Amino acid sequence: MQDLLGRLTALDPDASETLKVVTYFDALVARSVGVESMLRGAAVLSGATVGQRDGRQIVRVRADGVRIDPIEPSHAWPVRESGPGAIAWIEREGPAHTNDTMILERLSLALGIIRARRSVGPESAVELAISSYAGADERAAALPRLRLGARTLRLVASPPDPAPLPQHPSAVVATRHGLTRATILDAETDAVSAWPDSEGLRLGLGTAGPGEHLPRSWSSALVAVRLTSPAEPVVDVADLGALLLVAEAAEQGPLHPDAAALAALDDRSRELLDAVAEEQSVRAAALRLGRHHSSVQERMAVLVETVGYDPRTSRGHARYVLARMLLTLGS
Repeated sequence: MQDLLGRLTALDPDASETLKVVTYFDALVARSVGVESMLRGAAVLSGATVGQRDGRQIVRVRADGVRIDPIEPSHAWPVRESGPGAIAWIEREGPAHTNDTMILERLSLALGIIRARRSVGPESAVELAISSYAGADERAAALPRLRLGARTLRLVASPPDPAPLPQHPSAVVATRHGLTRATILDAETDAVSAWPDSEGLRLGLGTAGPGEHLPRSWSSALVAVRLTSPAEPVVDVADLGALLLVAEAAEQGPLHPDAAALAALDDRSRELLDAVAEEQSVRAAALRLGRHHSSVQERMAVLVETVGYDPRTSRGHARYVLARMLLTLGS
C-alpha cells in the first residue's frame, strides 16, 4: 500500500490523497474504534468540525479533537446517511475542500459498520461463541452478550423447532448435517427443562467445560443428537465414553465395512440383531420380538455368517454396537 501511495503521489497528487483517506478509515475500522474516535479522526483529517446524529443522539468533534455541544446540522453543510435514521456531516464553512466528499463517504461507511457491530443480536453471539473459526478474543467478546453467569457450560444440539425458553441463548445454525439448533446451557441445568414442552424433543448434550470449550462441546453435541431415536430421545455424550472418539474419527472417512454390512440388511434383520445384542440371548430376543425361538435361532445363524461375527460374544457385541452407531451417524 505504501508503495502504491508513493507511485500515485508522483503521478497524481489528488488521487494519492484520496487513497490516503481510504487507508486511514480502513485502519480505524480494523481497530474497531468507537463513534467518537471515528468522528475525531474525520475532524482531524478534514480540518473541520464533524458530527453525527443517530436517532436523538448527536455527537460533534472539532478539528482539534475536542468534543463539543450537540447542535442540529445546517442545511449548508455536506450531509450523508450513515445508517437507518442516522446522518453524518462536515461543518465546512465556505467552499468544500478537495477530499470532503471522500472523507464524508468513508466516515459514513465506517459509522455504519460500527452500528452493525453494536447491533449484533444474541443469535449471532451464539454462532460466534460456538464457532471453531472464531478467535479467542471474538469468543470472549461474544460470551458477555449472552449474559451467561455459569463458568461451566455445555451445548445442546436439537432440531430447529421447537425453540427453548427465551432465557437460554439459542440459534439455528447451518451444519453439514442440515439446520440444527444450538442452545447454550449452564452444565447444571436439566436440559429437558429448558424447553417449554418435552413432547417430541430430540436433544444431544455436548461435553461440559468453560466458555472457550464451547466449539468442542458443539462438535460433540452434534454427534449426540444424531444418535437420538424415539426410544432414546436424549443422548448425553458423556455416556458415550470412548465411543465419541470413534464417532468423531469416522466423520472424516467413508462408512466402515461393518456399518456397510448392517446397511445392506433389511429392517427386520437389523431389528433381530438389535434384540439379540441387547438381550444377549436368542430366547429373550425371540420373546421380545414375539417370534418363534427356533426361527430366530435359524435366522441368527444366517446373519452371523453374513456380518462375519456373532453379537452374542464379548468382542462381537462390541463390534456390533460400534457398527450400529456408525450406521446411525452415516445415515
